[in-house]
Amino acid sequence: MNTLEASLKTLNRELETFLALLEEESIALASSNSERLDQLTHQRHGASQNLAESWRQLAEQLGLSAESSLPALRLRAFADKSPSLAWLKLEKLTHEAARLNRVNGRLIEEQMRRTDAAMQVLQSASTRSLYGADGRLSDAMNNNRSIDSA
Repeated sequence: MNTLEASLKTLNRELETFLALLEEESIALASSNSERLDQLTHQRHGASQNLAESWRQLAEQLGLSAESSLPALRLRAFADKSPSLAWLKLEKLTHEAARLNRVNGRLIEEQMRRTDAAMQVLQSASTRSLYGADGRLSDAMNNNRSIDSA
């Protein structure tokens, strides 16, 4: 196996790990599991760093910068031949990661929308005086008062 194929296999493993975390994140977001999201955030950060390093090494091996795009890397690596199976897998995994990242972004936006709506309800309720300074229900909420005693 040549060094390009070895680098591609390493990058594919990193991407598979990252994808698994994105999938778990999607489930945690959909179920509003904040504890699991906290754990996944730390794991995803580490996986992202590993992925970035593998990408940098591949780009460097091809004589390109780490900011180079997937098409630029493909053109450099396979200018005169068909892409390898490892490269095709890399493209597939990369596109799937981008798709899952978009889905998770939408789930996060929806969660934020629900949180904002809940905050509005709470803030609105806090402007009404439900409790007095003594911790008891305020007179405005006293249901024991009848209209004829007013």
